[in-house]
Amino acid sequence: MAEIGKTVLNSGWLAARSTEVDFNGVQLTTTHPPSGPTSPWMNALVPGTVLATLVENKVLPDPFYGLENKAIIDIADSGREHYTFWFFTKFQCKLAVNQHVDLNFRAINYSAEVYLNGHKRELGKGMFHRHSLDVSDILSPDGQNLLAVIVHPPDHPGSIPPTGGQGGDHEIGKDVAAQYVEGWDWMTPIRGFWELGLELMLLDSTFSSYWLRYYEFVAEGSNVKAHQNFKSMS
Repeated sequence: MAEIGKTVLNSGWLAARSTEVDFNGVQLTTTHPPSGPTSPWMNALVPGTVLATLVENKVLPDPFYGLENKAIIDIADSGREHYTFWFFTKFQCKLAVNQHVDLNFRAINYSAEVYLNGHKRELGKGMFHRHSLDVSDILSPDGQNLLAVIVHPPDHPGSIPPTGGQGGDHEIGKDVAAQYVEGWDWMTPIRGFWELGLELMLLDSTFSSYWLRYYEFVAEGSNVKAHQNFKSMS
């Protein structure tokens, strides 16, 4: 029986560029999981960005020293597939009766598909979007679970015009993401699990009732008032 509480999945991760992986998410989490950090797979930093993982593995130089940032190909030149990456890990979790578990994502830039033991779940788009998936029914009965996540960059990364300029061509404004990354050499790169990675939240579902708290916003003249309400969900 798994212990009630939170487990942060911040170790044991591998990453690989999607164009260099021959298997899909179902295969990666059933018949063909990566065995370790052998090409094209490498040890991954989670939480962390794709760039942080590439720098850590010395695939790319540290862009914060000298002019090393010039060695990093821009997504406008490489295409989105170049910066689309798989992340993979294993974790132990075996449920008892009346238990369920949520897989929580704090922040992913920009979109992702999640595969757990051969089952696919899609996450909504947005750099600031938090996600919670109830995976109780797709955990492995023996407690050995395989998790793969493919992370895509923003849909409209844009480019920097020949004349330069802060914010580039502003195409990235079409996405829910940081708006001023193009042309700003002081901005921190943020592709990947850019906040507190992933966590498992294991709960006991034997309770007989619970309460839902919600807010109602009411316009009164030129003011808007928020009313807090509670509703029994027995």
